[in-house]
Amino acid sequence: MDDVVEVRELLFLDGELFEKKIPLRSLLYAEGVFETFRWKGSPPVYFEKHLSRMKSGAELLSIPFPTEKNIKNFVEESVKKSNIADAYVKICLLSSGPTTFYEKAEKEHLLTIIKKHNAQKERVRAHVASFRRNSSSPLLRIKSMNYLENVIARREAKTMGYDEPIFLNQRDEITEGGTTNLFWMKKNVLHTPSVNCGLLPGITREALISLAPNLDFEVREGRFNLEDVLSSDCAFLTNSLIGVVAVTAIDDHKINFDREIYIKIRDALFHKLGWIS
Repeated sequence: MDDVVEVRELLFLDGELFEKKIPLRSLLYAEGVFETFRWKGSPPVYFEKHLSRMKSGAELLSIPFPTEKNIKNFVEESVKKSNIADAYVKICLLSSGPTTFYEKAEKEHLLTIIKKHNAQKERVRAHVASFRRNSSSPLLRIKSMNYLENVIARREAKTMGYDEPIFLNQRDEITEGGTTNLFWMKKNVLHTPSVNCGLLPGITREALISLAPNLDFEVREGRFNLEDVLSSDCAFLTNSLIGVVAVTAIDDHKINFDREIYIKIRDALFHKLGWIS
């Protein structure tokens, strides 16, 4: 009698046996991390910080991590093949392995998405998301592929005619935007929610905080409510693709726009990011 080989697991896609190797754990559980940034003719100034944050996220999710040198070479080669001088770059670290949800990934996969970087609006309007964030979630402090809250909130904002959602946490403290960190000025003090409120510690957020003393601004990180932003002298959103843009309204509430302060911050930040000379 022939030996019977026990099949450990079969996968079917649209009714057909699915044998192609794919990062199943990322597909099934959104287990993965990513980074996005602008590549303007050369690697971003804070490339190492992006990779360091990606590595921290991979460690939290127990995903094997390639060497930083391999990632850099992979991304540089991908950008070179694209022939795009000013590019939007997204690096995704995906995982494959057992399909049982609590088991750990066995292998990592790198995916890059490269497209033309589009100029951003100078001013945007935001909408407070209809649901609250849990400030204790460990996923808020990494760039996880589990992005569904952000997807839902951005779609909600867009449907209502706004550009970006703003999240509040379970204590109704303001936290961050859908893809951005939030700042506002009040009496020459630059305010931003603390990481403990439940938000991603952005690379550009860190850059702007470090710049503030050179611009003669005091920085105050803390716990704030929506009214603090609405009564500000001006408000901004930051990330590694847009740099900084002004927020001129949150829902039906208009926010002051001090162009002089905005230009001062924008030019200093863009210079630090290597986007202008």
